[in-house]
Amino acid sequence: MSFLEIKNVAVRGVAACVPKRVIENRDCPMFSIEELEKFFFSVGIERRHCVEEGVCSSDLCLSAAEKIIQDLNWDKSEIGALVFVSQTPDYRNPATSCILQDRLGLPVTCMALDISLGCSGYVHGLAVLSSLMSSGSIKKGLLLVGDTASLVSSPEDKSRILL
Repeated sequence: MSFLEIKNVAVRGVAACVPKRVIENRDCPMFSIEELEKFFFSVGIERRHCVEEGVCSSDLCLSAAEKIIQDLNWDKSEIGALVFVSQTPDYRNPATSCILQDRLGLPVTCMALDISLGCSGYVHGLAVLSSLMSSGSIKKGLLLVGDTASLVSSPEDKSRILL
């Protein structure tokens, strides 16, 4: 059942960038086999892609954004909004969306907005961006969602380590 209807807006493409380093959750020593099997059945995450030290959320989003802009053959000067969703922004200030706007070479007239959310962030960001675009004044927008949670999570935190 759909709860969100987007009028006058279409998703034209999706691109992703994940770190190369993969950690198998099965190898996590702090969980029993039974706990791991229950986690895999209920959550479904068997492995994690983890960033190396020095990689920021904007680095991952920049790569995906450049790919989608190229794949769609978009003129960057026509992008009117950039929404960045993350629990791990590059800095407290300035907003990571502004950093991405500059690194992508988007026009200064492009609206840049950060949203601090986790699991529901993609859907929330999509709702915000589509609301901005549905009036028709913004023709093209980018929704960028990225996190580097592996850098800020404790390896001893059983509530987050497998995510």
